[in-house]
Amino acid sequence: MLQRFLQNTAISAVAYGLAGVLGLLAVGLIARSYGLSVLGLIVLARAFLPSGFLSLLDFGVSETITQAVARGRLGDWRAASEKVSLLTVIAAVTGTVSGLALWISSDSLAAIFKVAPNEVAAFNSILEVTALVLPIAFLGLATEGALKGFEEYGWLRLTEVASNVLYVASIYLAVWRGAPFELIAYSYLATTIVAKYVVLAVVVYRFALPTPLRFVAWRSDSRRDILYRSWLMFNGRIVGVLQHTTAPLAIGILFSPAEVGTFDLITRLPRFLKAIMAPLYSAILPISARIEEASDARRLQILGRNSLVFPGAIALPVLIVMALLSKQILYLWVGPQNAEQWPWLALSLCVPATTILLGAGQAALMVRSDFLRYNTRLLYLQVLTQYLLIGMTLLWFQERAFVFGWAVSHILFVPVFARYMLSEMDLRGSLFWGQVVRHAAVAAILAALVVACKFIHYPDNLAELIIFGALGCLAAWALSFMIILTRDERLMLGRFVRLMTNR
Repeated sequence: MLQRFLQNTAISAVAYGLAGVLGLLAVGLIARSYGLSVLGLIVLARAFLPSGFLSLLDFGVSETITQAVARGRLGDWRAASEKVSLLTVIAAVTGTVSGLALWISSDSLAAIFKVAPNEVAAFNSILEVTALVLPIAFLGLATEGALKGFEEYGWLRLTEVASNVLYVASIYLAVWRGAPFELIAYSYLATTIVAKYVVLAVVVYRFALPTPLRFVAWRSDSRRDILYRSWLMFNGRIVGVLQHTTAPLAIGILFSPAEVGTFDLITRLPRFLKAIMAPLYSAILPISARIEEASDARRLQILGRNSLVFPGAIALPVLIVMALLSKQILYLWVGPQNAEQWPWLALSLCVPATTILLGAGQAALMVRSDFLRYNTRLLYLQVLTQYLLIGMTLLWFQERAFVFGWAVSHILFVPVFARYMLSEMDLRGSLFWGQVVRHAAVAAILAALVVACKFIHYPDNLAELIIFGALGCLAAWALSFMIILTRDERLMLGRFVRLMTNR
């Protein structure tokens, strides 16, 4: 089981990494070729997808189906079939109603977001096509959840990468041919939603056919369980929407699409880094569901401790290197005119840092309804703090106030989340603070090394930045191996590597 978990995580991380890099290239190309205003319009249109503002209405369909299928594979296929059937109906109805609402309100949204007169027709057209695609997008969440439950991450990530390759290729083609920007939005919908989810639906059918998983009528106990979990996930989604996807909409209302583009540039890399970690959480869900089903407290403790230590030891040093090189990254990625935003990029990298530390452990506890409920209350407090910070700094920082509130609220609340998470696993709270102290030591040494190296040679092109960053990451991992990991953890890491490579 552990080997399958590690292989799934590796497959997913590589696929998400490739897809994310392609997305970063796409954003840089759009910003350079069409300008920040067009980038802002595309971001606003995508906010009305299940990956954006409408994630509020997905009711945790993907995550709950993952848990249902994982438990069905342990033998209870009747309950799994009932829950998957009900969740599929919920996804279909939600997608259809959301599409109708978006179609009707497209003209009003163009006025609310202060879209330039020469771009109104194109923006309205993008919203209308998005409305037509929404039922497919919501049903696609059900197919993703089922594949995760079957632990077939290869197909899931293959379609993820392939669709992003096609999308980026379409952007290069549009720039080369001087095509209008709305064609980029249509290409995104066609490749990353329609084509991807049609393929995934066929794959899910293939894996479900040999099993007893079928579309059936659901009983009252399954309905109550799904409605309760959907309500909890809805509450959790409210927090997520307020934290992330509401910001572009609020900036569009307060300012203009150009400021939305600026915000997206600053936060795109941190959000990409968070997305890379998402496969780890997805892969943990079936494992934690089995552990919870078996009531195995010892294995939960092992999973919780390793989830706190190893992702941080591997990924946090890389984030530190990125923060130290943030000015050079922006200069080469989106051009010199935006390079002065580097302090905001460095600050926003604190968000994926907190996610790396706590995300895997929190994902392992998602199977507990009580944990979800209390964790959601903490998230509400964090969001309240975030918006208080935004309100206090909006006049000075303008759209950057949303970056400030987002990052600082995560920093303030990470100890609170860590304490509750570790207590649920019967682990000591000092484990978190020990990791923080070790990472701070690594950050201080890396900062001194990078500053010294910049005095010797300043990287001013892509090749030099890649070499500089690679050397920095190697130094960071060496420091992490020596300072962050204990002797027993180093031995465990070696066993994991041998297990992954079948040696």
